[in-house]
Formats: sequence, C-alpha cells, structure tokens
Amino acid sequence: MNVIETIQAILTDCDILDDFNGIHVDYTEGNAGEAGLFSNGANKVGEDLIGNPRYHINFTLYTGLQSANEYDRLNNSDLLLRLTYYLDQIKNIAITEDVNGTEYPGEITRISCANALLFDYPYGDPNQGVRYQLQISVDYRIDIE
Repeated sequence: MNVIETIQAILTDCDILDDFNGIHVDYTEGNAGEAGLFSNGANKVGEDLIGNPRYHINFTLYTGLQSANEYDRLNNSDLLLRLTYYLDQIKNIAITEDVNGTEYPGEITRISCANALLFDYPYGDPNQGVRYQLQISVDYRIDIE
C-alpha cells in the first residue's frame, strides 16, 4: 500500500474512530459519522546518506460529529485529543510506492496530528452536526537506492 492507502487503513483500523462509517479518500458528505481524508500533496524534504528520498505529506481529515450540547462537544474534543496521542505513537510502518512505474519499498517514520478545530456547520445549525478539521502530517522515505 502507498502512503495514502496506509494512512487510510491506520485510521480505519483505529478503535478511536469506530463510530465512523469508514474513512473516505477525498470525499465526505459532512454528516455525523462521516469522515474524509484529503491529501494536500507530498514534498521532498531531503535524502538519507545513500540517496533515498525523504518526503513529507499533509492530510486534512474532516469528521462529521454531533454537537447539540456541551457533552457532545466535550466528547468531540476528547476524540481529537486521543487521536493525536494515538497517531504520535505510530512509527516504522512499511509502505510501497510506485515511482515512474516501478514499485519501491518505503517506510513511514513519523505521524503527527495537530490543528484540530471546529470547521463548519454543514447544515447551518450546530444542533444538526458539525464538521471538524484535523491536520495529519506524515514523514516517510522511499528505498530507491
């Protein structure tokens, strides 16, 4: 799996996100129980000593949640905090990347989650659900050399 598929799988398998109806890629309706993972593109940040490229990619995870009362909003904040702690612990995950038609092994070396914020009222009323936005950053390398 490439880095996008791997992050989608990590989030889908995460117990913290069990209440969601899967994690969609580049799509979400914004309903409570929906989540969408959007890639913001990868940037080459350097090379290791033998010339293997290192990359950084950012994702935005949009989650639809209930927020009718203080209890819901507190649970939402707790979910975002627990997801941050969970992702920060994940390291050394194998990936496979297609570079110019050739498959290369690689490794996710770091995942972090930050900038969780209430982003939108999809239906104009916070009592009908809200959309949160989380930034997920991933560092990885591809073993070309």
